[in-house]
Amino acid sequence: KIYAMKTLNKLYILRCKELSFYMQERNVLKLSEHSTWFPKLLTSFQDSQNLYFVMEFAGGGDLLNLLGRQDNLVLTEEETRFYMAEIILAVNDLHKFGYTHRDIKPQNILIDNDGHIKLADFGSCIKLNNDGLVNSRVPVGTSDYISPEVLQAQEGKTQYGAECDWWSVGILMYELLQGDPPFYSDFTATTYAQIMNSDVTRDLIEKYFKLIKLCDREKRIGLNGVEEIQNHPFFNGIDWNNIRSIKPPFLPQLKSPEDTQYFEEYEN
Repeated sequence: KIYAMKTLNKLYILRCKELSFYMQERNVLKLSEHSTWFPKLLTSFQDSQNLYFVMEFAGGGDLLNLLGRQDNLVLTEEETRFYMAEIILAVNDLHKFGYTHRDIKPQNILIDNDGHIKLADFGSCIKLNNDGLVNSRVPVGTSDYISPEVLQAQEGKTQYGAECDWWSVGILMYELLQGDPPFYSDFTATTYAQIMNSDVTRDLIEKYFKLIKLCDREKRIGLNGVEEIQNHPFFNGIDWNNIRSIKPPFLPQLKSPEDTQYFEEYEN
């Protein structure tokens, strides 16, 4: 049987003071047995140089790879509805376990052999306090998807909680429908400035606006519970309790258990 293995260099972790990130990732992966939306952790081990996570293999690649195979680099409304519904359930599971992800993006949405999603890469996760907030001044995340409150937290101007993930989910939905994240720029500083100074979803179709609404955390859909998102008209007809029985838009055509055609190959 084929598995996926994540390798983490010990020296790099210590130099970058990222041991706490490793510990959080391991803790979340241990919860995978309680959620269908996370890759199952089979085992973890170490040698003199590296730490290793051995997980189930998702043969369908990731959402970014799927987007890249589309002629116009976007998904249809029906395809977007399916993937967003599953992503919402996955993110909500993580929140119920008491964590926020902080790095939701297409690369971290895997597609399993059956065409359903798995939320991956928990290296940026952080445990929520009893008040639902986190103690962090580190601007964790990927520039195009990071929320304004996470950026502000590094200056001690605000705190944030799980709602930062709903911002990223909104960015992701925009990208699936439009082809690019709404604040994309070739320069990170420009992207951050646009995130901090804009609550406009540009030319987004009006019927999606309230769902993707990129705004202050106090006004954000999902702040008062996942039901706010699930009840949006965009998701009418979704059977939230049985979504894994729905035929997915894309079913991986794997030629063998070792088939990695849906993944990009990288050289070390």
